[in-house]
Amino acid sequence: MVKIKLKQNLKTTQKGYLSLESKLFIKLIKLNIDEINDLLEKELLENPCLEEEPIRNVNEKSLLPEHEDLDNETFTEYDENNIVDYLIKQINLLNISKKEKKIYACLVYLLDDKGFLCYSNEEIINILESQENINISLVDIEELILKGQRMLDPCGILARNTSESLKIQLDMSNNKNFEVYCNIIDNHLGDIVKKDYKNISKSLNISISKVIKFTYDISELNANPANIFYSIDTNTKDPEPEAYVYIQNNKLIVQSNKNIKQVRVSNYYKKMLSLKSNLDSEVTEYLKEKITNGTLLIKTINEREEMYSNVFKLLVEIQKDYILKGERYIKSLKLSDIAQQLNVHESTISRITSNKYISTPRGMLNMKRFFVNKINSSSEKSSAAVRDIIEELISMEDKKNPLTDDNIKSLLGQKGIAIARRTIAKYRNVLKIPSSNKRIKNK
Repeated sequence: MVKIKLKQNLKTTQKGYLSLESKLFIKLIKLNIDEINDLLEKELLENPCLEEEPIRNVNEKSLLPEHEDLDNETFTEYDENNIVDYLIKQINLLNISKKEKKIYACLVYLLDDKGFLCYSNEEIINILESQENINISLVDIEELILKGQRMLDPCGILARNTSESLKIQLDMSNNKNFEVYCNIIDNHLGDIVKKDYKNISKSLNISISKVIKFTYDISELNANPANIFYSIDTNTKDPEPEAYVYIQNNKLIVQSNKNIKQVRVSNYYKKMLSLKSNLDSEVTEYLKEKITNGTLLIKTINEREEMYSNVFKLLVEIQKDYILKGERYIKSLKLSDIAQQLNVHESTISRITSNKYISTPRGMLNMKRFFVNKINSSSEKSSAAVRDIIEELISMEDKKNPLTDDNIKSLLGQKGIAIARRTIAKYRNVLKIPSSNKRIKNK
């Protein structure tokens, strides 16, 4: 479990009022990164005892002292919010040689808009020799590509085509039916699109129910690895994520966004105060107040960062299947569950997750999406997951004999999900799916 070092309870004065520190913490805990930076900008103007330090940007190579950095030329035209940026960050984090980092950086720039590597190994070698002065054999470049396909996120990146990308994703999931899935991918992608389950069933000599299950699993994979990057509207400012989530060595890594202005109390004014014999009492009191306020602000921002980091790590730990696999795998979770594990008040978690975002392999996610209610006491399935299952069941129904709500209730019961028929009807309405009578009329 994630431990938190912050105090359990907010400090109060002898009269029972919140202390200045606690009031400041409550104020800062609900602000996003942009709002924190705006606040600091204002404080820098109003408090002469504060000064700005160089910004610790999450994109800066200096954040990764434990690894060798790529040469500066690698970062030419380094652009945020695109797949090149996303992959270069990961490459910097890898415990590999400088030469390998340069090779991977070159491979990243050779990807097409789907995230596929459309160059032959011979062409890649020629590019490395002519542009990077790097010599490497055909065997070694192939080995590096295979290694990169399994190290870098999104899973399936550096594949040569869609089929290879899908098989990499299946291989990384350690699927026990890997060979069957590969057969379907290699020979029946067209049948999947047409939902021709009978042809697949006949070809592979397996039941239609298994075909449906296998093809659904394949449809949940990412056909184009680069499509996790959302299109950017240049007229609107994208939310600044509070944290970044990466996949490394088949594990989710959480890295807090360090794009908060770094400020410190000026040594000049601290020294001036220490020589207070040269100052009148009014100036001395003024400097004391400003230094105290500045010190408290810095301390509280650090506490905010620590709290945020603990919350994000715990959320990602709990909802890792949701991040990796999709909506169906989201677990029921309440604000109070996180508050209890971190030993803080529920309102604190509410403030932290309100209008905040984290960047994940599934794209930018609002923090509130991690919290869902379970549908009943006997099931751990969330309402979102159940709606997803209902939608899938209806999509695969016999169009001449659509599933009634009672049918759906029975099928869900077979999956261990106890749910009332009226609830199914409610979820259908949310999904904008008409009743079985209306669906058959539309066919």
